[in-house]
Amino acid sequence: MTRYIIFALFCFICNKVSAQDLWITGSAVPGGAQKLEKVADNDYKYAGRLNIGELRITTAKKPRKGASYLTPMVVDANLVNKGIAYNETTDAKSAAWQVVVSEDRYRLHVYTDQKMVHGEIFQPWVELFIAGGATEAGWHEGKMLLMKQDLNNPCLWTWEGELKRHPEVEEPTSFKFQGQDRWYPKNLHPYRQGTDVLKDRRLRTGGSDTKWEISRDGRYRIVVDLFHETIQAEIVK
Repeated sequence: MTRYIIFALFCFICNKVSAQDLWITGSAVPGGAQKLEKVADNDYKYAGRLNIGELRITTAKKPRKGASYLTPMVVDANLVNKGIAYNETTDAKSAAWQVVVSEDRYRLHVYTDQKMVHGEIFQPWVELFIAGGATEAGWHEGKMLLMKQDLNNPCLWTWEGELKRHPEVEEPTSFKFQGQDRWYPKNLHPYRQGTDVLKDRRLRTGGSDTKWEISRDGRYRIVVDLFHETIQAEIVK
């Protein structure tokens, strides 16, 4: 029993941030503070403008006693990175991340299960394709279906066409999105395998090979926002 209590307490301490809201604050943040969107149990996201300056990731919108800060385990850590581990601290002074360029398309993910921060300045993709067992293209490289890029917003892509069950194909009701007419390197996935595209607007860039599924055949209209990592689907016929 004692061993179980100690283990449970350890898990609570290690995961305490994941049970709270997270904010970014500081001179780099428009308005001084922005709340991160919780897109999954251990994934918090911000997508928007950042200015040159310092940024802190914290459990409180304003400084207060008991607030936690996610301090980088790298000195003078640049927010744009491929993944930097963090520790938790109550010392705001030691918790700054550096933003060295002002841009409108910053995207920040905090993975609380990995205790990792990943930041980037998002660059629009030049292509986006849909493929899978529910499409006429199947799972074939070189035959994926090209989506249409919005002329006013290069991060928005639209596709309209038939999605239906193809019983002769592996995973006959599934599909996913690729940033090229082959399987690597760029791809988009739902957070959970078998997600109904009509019921969940979340998507993630890269990661494990989960796929969307259709709950019924029809002509679909799908809009993907690459920057904000959202998908909107409807049956139009």
